[in-house]
Formats: sequence, C-alpha cells, structure tokens
Amino acid sequence: MSSIPDFLGAGTTLVMFAMVAVGVMKLFQLATDVRDLKDVLKDIRRDMQGPVGLPAAPALGASAVPTPEELVRAVHAQTFGDDFPV
Repeated sequence: MSSIPDFLGAGTTLVMFAMVAVGVMKLFQLATDVRDLKDVLKDIRRDMQGPVGLPAAPALGASAVPTPEELVRAVHAQTFGDDFPV
C-alpha cells in the first residue's frame, strides 16, 4: 500500500509544475497586452497632436466637413482637359 502516497506525491508535483507553467505563460501574455496598449496610446497621442506646419483647411464649416455648396464650388473651380463647348 505504499504506492498510493507515491502516486499522490507525483501527481501533486505534476499539478504544481503545470500551475507554474500556466502562470509564466499568463505573465508573457500580460506583457504582450501591455505592450499593445502602450502602442495604441502612443498612436492616440500622436494623432491628437495633429500635423505640424500645415495650414488650416480653407472655407470649411464648423464641423470640418465640406457642405454640398462648397463641394459644388470646388468642382466648378476645377478645369478638365476634355472641355467641350456647351
């Protein structure tokens, strides 16, 4: 009957080893997630600073989206190489 404590001891050792291995894997996963979050925060900070040295868009509305009237004026202001007499 001395084999039962041996099996329990071996089983406990294997379970503890598996728990340590899972803990190490979770630490690496956590480190990867933190690195990804830092990259996202850097991208957000970079986007919030905006372009440096570029002039503001002329004649845009308050929402920075061109109105239909502004779009029509922009199309009529363009010249095309295939102008036909109308």
